[in-house]
Amino acid sequence: MSEPTHAPLQLAFARGIAPSKWAERWETVTGSPLELVPVNVAFGRSASVACDVMLERALPGRRPAGSEEAARTRHAMRLYEETITLVVDVDHALAKRESIALDALGAVHLLDHPDHPAEWPAAAPWENPEWMPQDVPAALELVATGAGAILLPTMLARHLVDKRRHRLIPLTGADDVPRTAVWASWDVARDGADVQQLVGVIRGRTARSSRTAADTEPPARDPKPAKKKPQQPQKKKAGPKPGSRGAQLAATKKKPPRPGRKR
Repeated sequence: MSEPTHAPLQLAFARGIAPSKWAERWETVTGSPLELVPVNVAFGRSASVACDVMLERALPGRRPAGSEEAARTRHAMRLYEETITLVVDVDHALAKRESIALDALGAVHLLDHPDHPAEWPAAAPWENPEWMPQDVPAALELVATGAGAILLPTMLARHLVDKRRHRLIPLTGADDVPRTAVWASWDVARDGADVQQLVGVIRGRTARSSRTAADTEPPARDPKPAKKKPQQPQKKKAGPKPGSRGAQLAATKKKPPRPGRKR
């Protein structure tokens, strides 16, 4: 008689977050695969997407919705903070710069949008509030026209930009600027042994570690990209359209930083 099969745990992730390392670690530890669920949001999560654990991005100083102590409906574990990148159009005067200093942003016209943190260098207010783009993809469309620039978490920018129309410029001298953070969150009612095992795998927690320690430790910051070894020239293959579901799934191949370690 065959043993009953169990549906794999679902690990959802917002755009620009790569869960592949944790999925591989989970399969190594348990022998079972995770079901990876891409969610079409840059910040927070979608109420219409069901999952066991969600990897989501929060604005500086914020926690995932529902994880506040006063009326907690979700547990949340902070994983790492993200570096910041300036996004300009390909014809921008700064497009060929390798980096830009924080104190040089005063000469850059930053476009305001709902996910521009108040703690970041101020974006120019819109003369008519109705002109403000409603989300990050809409803001990137305006950037591509030459209307201005925006600041984004680096991995989110890499995931969403169109390389034919945008250029990414790393921001330097911004160590004291509050960062966006990536969190793992899960419903209080779904805090079973299997979810706790997955959370432990994501955290790298041992049996002696406490869950509450994860919320109080300073998070690591995402690492600098590793230098690639020289490769033989290969014929260029067509990839998924930027910003598509295929591109988001492809992003899972990127390795995330090890949680809980300074980079």
